[in-house]
Amino acid sequence: MFITCHKIIKGLMVLQTESLGNFVLSLLENGQGREEIEKGLLEKGHDEWFVKELVSESIKLRQTKRRAQGLAFILAGAVICFLSFLLTITSTFSSESFPYVLYGITTMGIIVVFCGLMRVF
Repeated sequence: MFITCHKIIKGLMVLQTESLGNFVLSLLENGQGREEIEKGLLEKGHDEWFVKELVSESIKLRQTKRRAQGLAFILAGAVICFLSFLLTITSTFSSESFPYVLYGITTMGIIVVFCGLMRVF
């Protein structure tokens, strides 16, 4: 009986932590600062150490997501630049679309790479 109650209480605590984590992530996405979030959670009666750890882990999670998105943008930009290189090499004999391929697609690839770099850093 005690083990079952302990598992239920532990499950509720994990559920509460997950919902608080989602709450903190949503506040971070809305632009609130670390201090504001910590102050709000402390006013609700949560433990100071728990609040600091929760906010810290939420910030790490947000940065990990941004880094993954940034790396995907960098990879897509590199593929676009490589595609531009291949098209430039193969279309050197047709002078009609050469500037569009050489400058247009390469510029798009570089812009996508820099968007990815902005997400990473």
